[in-house]
Amino acid sequence: CLLGVVVAFLSCAEATNYTVGGSEGWKIPSSAGAYSDWASQHTFEVGDVLVFDFDSSNNHVADVTKEDYDACNTDSPFTVLSTSPANYSLDTAGDYYFLCTTAGHCSQGQKLAITVTEPPSGPTSSPPGSPPPPSPTTGATTSPSSVSSSLGVARLVLLMSILMGLLSQLFS
Repeated sequence: CLLGVVVAFLSCAEATNYTVGGSEGWKIPSSAGAYSDWASQHTFEVGDVLVFDFDSSNNHVADVTKEDYDACNTDSPFTVLSTSPANYSLDTAGDYYFLCTTAGHCSQGQKLAITVTEPPSGPTSSPPGSPPPPSPTTGATTSPSSVSSSLGVARLVLLMSILMGLLSQLFS
């Protein structure tokens, strides 16, 4: 019982993982606006992780500038992720742009633009106009979230209260 409480508590502090494109994954979409539609259904915050699930033999993921995104230019990406599933940590607030590097895929709609915000009581955001640094990761599908100190303290107090209550029941 105590272990369940601790696990439940800790899971609240984890980042949200988003599988890009939902169950369809990262591939040429059925409509040009499919990834825009998918992104509009989510609110991305610093600490979240994008999970790109794709056929590694036919697709890749590149994070690029807005200009390269608009032009479907794959000549100078910040990073190319070529092994699926590929996790991309959203470490700073700002706009992020992704596209597939396979010829013709971007022009067929395999590209994603998102805006990442600070958590509601998180630290201050980056200065306007400063691009987010690339931060690809592979491996585990969870990443700890940036939790504000006040929220962290409140959770710690709640956990300690629960633990003290359980311990008092055990020893009475």
